[in-house]
Amino acid sequence: GLLSRSPWTAWLDGFFLNHSVVTASALLEWQRDLGLALFLLGLIGFFLSAVQVYANKLTGGGVATRALYRYVRHPQYLCLVVAGWGLLTMWPRFLLLGIWVTMGFLYAGLARFEERRMEERFGEDYRRLADTRGAFLPGSPVRRLFEATLGRLRPRALAWVTSYALCLALAFGLAFLLRDHTKESTAILWQPDADAVVVGTWPQPESWLEKVFRAANENDQVQARLATARAHWPLVATILAPRYGMKGMYYEPAPGQPPGDEGPLMGVNPAETNEPVEVVFSRAQKPYREELSLEEALDADVRLTPLVVAEVQPVTGAVLDVRIPLPQNHWGPKVTMPLL
Repeated sequence: GLLSRSPWTAWLDGFFLNHSVVTASALLEWQRDLGLALFLLGLIGFFLSAVQVYANKLTGGGVATRALYRYVRHPQYLCLVVAGWGLLTMWPRFLLLGIWVTMGFLYAGLARFEERRMEERFGEDYRRLADTRGAFLPGSPVRRLFEATLGRLRPRALAWVTSYALCLALAFGLAFLLRDHTKESTAILWQPDADAVVVGTWPQPESWLEKVFRAANENDQVQARLATARAHWPLVATILAPRYGMKGMYYEPAPGQPPGDEGPLMGVNPAETNEPVEVVFSRAQKPYREELSLEEALDADVRLTPLVVAEVQPVTGAVLDVRIPLPQNHWGPKVTMPLL
């Protein structure tokens, strides 16, 4: 896509959390379940608050003061931000993180606009009510921090723009730290003699990763494909767990090839079954570069092009099948495949 063509924007397509791998970090695995809960909780809160507001309009009940409106003035926007946070943990691209931060600021501006209309309509009654509730959180801690730091800047728009820029920088900085932690918690094995890096979708010992990779990489059909399609780019060999449910993120079968059996999103633990795994050999590239070192193969701005898929029996090291997929994932050749 357009973002991938420049080093200034290509990293926005990258992932900063464990979207496609199971890590050894209990915290990272817990946030995966937390994200779904936040998404559902935010949507439920939004619809309940919206029902209350429109019911008051239809019945002439005035300003909403019950349920979540007892604690904050804008629970609908708060719930949308919470739902967006949950969605972000399930599809954790840097680009979506930037959109989420932007969404929060837009809702803050929209809330101020709506409050001016409420004051014009309800006058002192609404002002007294507003004094007893925070805008988005009880006590308005974010607004207090803003006023104590940047709130004195003039014009007022400068304070908002500065705050927005600082929040984006902080969010992206924390996201890169999370990405580093995710990589440290993922089963990764560097194979410099093969100019490749092996990534396991489940935590496994390095000896297991190396055995599976070597079995696939030394296959004649695999080597023939890599010799013609790899060029001078390093390889990322992703070992998909048995019955992995998101194979489409890594490759799209060529016409006439079976789609393969799929199960749970993350598949099943290879340590608990004798089922074969799939090794997806992909070319690691940066569209704006002519070459790439192995050390850069897991950068956030790397794009992966699948070259060959080998089905391997981990216990025996036997290669059961070799397939040449389409040079893309299920969503097309311009969609970056996740590294994590």
